[in-house]
Amino acid sequence: MANVATEEAKKNAFDFDPGLPVPNPTVPMWQVPLHSLANVASETLPDTADVVVIGSGMTGCSVTKTLLEGDPMLRISVLEARGLASGASSRNGGHIISPSFGDFPKLVAGWGREMAAKIANFTLENCEKTFEMVDALNEPELKERSEIRRTEKVLVLNDESIVNEAKETLKVWNEAMPECHRDKYRFIGGKVAEEKYGLKNVAGACVGSAAAVWPYRLWSGIWELLLKRHKDRLTIETHTPVTEVQRDDASDDARFPYRVTTPRGVVRAARVVYCTNGFTPHLIPRLRGKIFPWRGTMSCQDLGPAFPNAGAARSWSFVSESRVDPELGVPNAGLYYLTQNPTSGRMFLGGENERLENIISSDDGRLNPNSAKKIGHVLPALFQNVESAPRVEKVWSGIMGFTRDGSPLVGRLPEAVTGRPEGGEWIAAGFNGFGTGYCFRCGQAVGEMMLGKTVDWLPDVFYVTKDRLEDSLVSGSFHGGLLP
Repeated sequence: MANVATEEAKKNAFDFDPGLPVPNPTVPMWQVPLHSLANVASETLPDTADVVVIGSGMTGCSVTKTLLEGDPMLRISVLEARGLASGASSRNGGHIISPSFGDFPKLVAGWGREMAAKIANFTLENCEKTFEMVDALNEPELKERSEIRRTEKVLVLNDESIVNEAKETLKVWNEAMPECHRDKYRFIGGKVAEEKYGLKNVAGACVGSAAAVWPYRLWSGIWELLLKRHKDRLTIETHTPVTEVQRDDASDDARFPYRVTTPRGVVRAARVVYCTNGFTPHLIPRLRGKIFPWRGTMSCQDLGPAFPNAGAARSWSFVSESRVDPELGVPNAGLYYLTQNPTSGRMFLGGENERLENIISSDDGRLNPNSAKKIGHVLPALFQNVESAPRVEKVWSGIMGFTRDGSPLVGRLPEAVTGRPEGGEWIAAGFNGFGTGYCFRCGQAVGEMMLGKTVDWLPDVFYVTKDRLEDSLVSGSFHGGLLP
């Protein structure tokens, strides 16, 4: 009975209305300084739009870009609750990375080898497509300012038990993945890793490829280009939170059946796309408990001029067994993730030592209190050549969107979700803490489906189906996510 009660308590913890994004969030270093379009808005809202995209993060940007470039007649209005690209897309760790290697055994157990390989391939392709998109923009200044770069990714394993799991993962990965992705990661011993990378307390490491970026500069810069190139067909309305979406089939103009309500007025839309991640259940109550907000902690720290700057070529993650911190009395999540700025040498570190009730939150105006206390003491335990305690320049929080079954929600929304006739409502949300491995390609998928194209490269398990709504999104079956 105790286990049943615990599972019921967890389910209830996830089943709530996240509300709207708070008006005064913590300020991430990525957003300093703000982009010139941070508060862009029309003098008056457009009366109608062919498509309303809710959310101006990387997913909303990807959907919008795909639609604008695929149909020269579409008029699109992007509605954003706060500043441009000010949500999780500019609050993350600065990685561009596939999460599928670490989750691969669980993906295989949940979906089978063929689907696990398709999901892993999707996330790897997402990273490559992001680079291809940036190259195709042909904007050298954007590439330089955003500092987008390929890196060697060092997955540091701090416990022998984690080493054993990683070796088994490598074996299963190389058996199941197509030849082009086999041997993508290699294992090295702890002493070798310590000597080569200046690390401490290492049991082993897996080394592969990834990428890093100044995320806010990249996505706000792409929005700026889209406005310049499609100024007659695109409006971006910041500080315009959507409070309700309704369908009115008795409308005077049947071309625009959706009423999208904001404090600034109503936009009538032919179609609506939810790129709202952890805030989605506020607008779609039937998704409460199926997708929910997860508050993460990030920081920017200075280790001083004596610490080497490897940020142009390297990024890191540190994986350990979850343990209760003796000083805080709360468990750690067993994961820290880190990028280093190639210009300043500043370290961008994220990770959690926190109680579940603090993490399951949509308020990024506050910090996870225990995580914020701990994060300034982590780096000296991981690296050699740290002569003194880091100078913590900023700590901030960000709201991710997690799903009960660990897979994103992508595609057309059925009536079972919205309570409205199926047709013009679409979604790309719920990236389980790894948006940079999913968002761009998921946004493309939604855009291409809306354009009537065949999208056979999207994993079937991402679609929002009746079976999924009644099964894994309710039971919380683990299929590669971070939750039980």
